[in-house]
Amino acid sequence: MNKEQIENLTQNWINTLATQSPKEVVNLYTDAAILIPTVSNKIRKTREEKLAYFKTFLQQKPKANITESTVTLNSDGATHTGKYVFNLETDEGPQSITCRFTFQFKQVENGEWKITHHHSSLNPEN
Repeated sequence: MNKEQIENLTQNWINTLATQSPKEVVNLYTDAAILIPTVSNKIRKTREEKLAYFKTFLQQKPKANITESTVTLNSDGATHTGKYVFNLETDEGPQSITCRFTFQFKQVENGEWKITHHHSSLNPEN
């Protein structure tokens, strides 16, 4: 796995948001993955908790663009950190928010790469 392939895994997550399917998004995570989501104070540990979060979050039709990116490769996976800008459709109209992110990826038994940890938070300057 190289830097570009890891960046592509994150881009795949962004592209999967556009499906508007919480199940498809959550399928990108391992069952034991931890999600510390952007717009919720609750840390999501179970598949059901992640599904509930994305069911709500996807109602805002999020679209994201990565604006800053650093990939760290290690012996059993990779970490992708940086910033992305979400464009959301809210009750108050279109909203753009800048967020920091960390994705940790690991190759699972069938050779597929999955998210094992995902932390996304609003930029303090927002």
